[in-house]
Amino acid sequence: MKDGAYGGAKAMLELQSATFRYPVRRPRRFRPWATVPGPGIRGIDLKLSSGKILGLVGPNGAGKSTLLQVMANLLPLEDGTLEVEGAPNSESCRGIIGYMPERVTWNGPGSAHQEIERLCTMRGISASEGHDLLDLVGLANRSLDDLSTFSQGMKQRLSLATALLGDPKILLLDEPLNGLDPVAQGAFRTLLRQLADRGTSVVVSSHTLSDLERIADEFVLMHHGRIVADGPLIEIERDLGLRATLEIAGLGKPPTSFGEGVEVQEIPLDDGEEWAYHLHLEKGEWTTQRRSELGPEMTFTRLQHVPAGLETVISAATGLEIEDAGFSILSEVDSDA
Repeated sequence: MKDGAYGGAKAMLELQSATFRYPVRRPRRFRPWATVPGPGIRGIDLKLSSGKILGLVGPNGAGKSTLLQVMANLLPLEDGTLEVEGAPNSESCRGIIGYMPERVTWNGPGSAHQEIERLCTMRGISASEGHDLLDLVGLANRSLDDLSTFSQGMKQRLSLATALLGDPKILLLDEPLNGLDPVAQGAFRTLLRQLADRGTSVVVSSHTLSDLERIADEFVLMHHGRIVADGPLIEIERDLGLRATLEIAGLGKPPTSFGEGVEVQEIPLDDGEEWAYHLHLEKGEWTTQRRSELGPEMTFTRLQHVPAGLETVISAATGLEIEDAGFSILSEVDSDA
């Protein structure tokens, strides 16, 4: 990621030229088990900052899950380096990184209470910490129930609790909102923000764009195993040359001139407003100087940049329509509204 994306935040993990490709069988006459490098990730440069939530997005097969497993030290690098703050070797990474895979098969006999205690024993962690985590993720009332009775959402909660064992400084989450009801999704977003505020570096991969826009501070966009865009959403938009949009609204007479190269679109009014517009620039940015030219005498109730949104950014960076890339634009919360 761009060095400027951090400000003063501490880098917790760094990948340089990281490459991992899955072996694909390509039999030959005298080598029936021969393989060649297949899909994966290539030449990844990435830093994770403390106290930041990073949204990892990309079409199906872009390499997101592979990248998370590389960062979790579960897949060996073919080339490049992985450095984790405070972890001189791969063994010590386990106490620093919490990883939640996309889907874990939790099956009985057994209960969440038993599973979390078993993992606490294996890692030398107090069982009471595990019990507290079950309460944190909303499983306290079901902790003694057989795992065979758990819904997918409850299994996701258990996976999250195990990822949080040991209070990791880096938290890697692959599609963590799958199966969660709207209330649980809201609680989960609040929890991630609390963890980030405490200094945890969080990476969230999700195909639901509205969830990532609610959660993430910055984004990494992947395509064909490479990073094609990264940074705060507004910087990615600028780098991709997307039209800058300004939202204005106010009282009294509306602006009589918007300048050259501006497409004007009327938008709904909020209570008490007399006019409201989206102003789309054909090129360039809405600088302070350009905004001031709208009229210093105007009474504005709204004057703000409008992000293009992940849907537009992904399409611009990959050339794919959102539906073709395997994304969902609305979360369960949105669709139930």
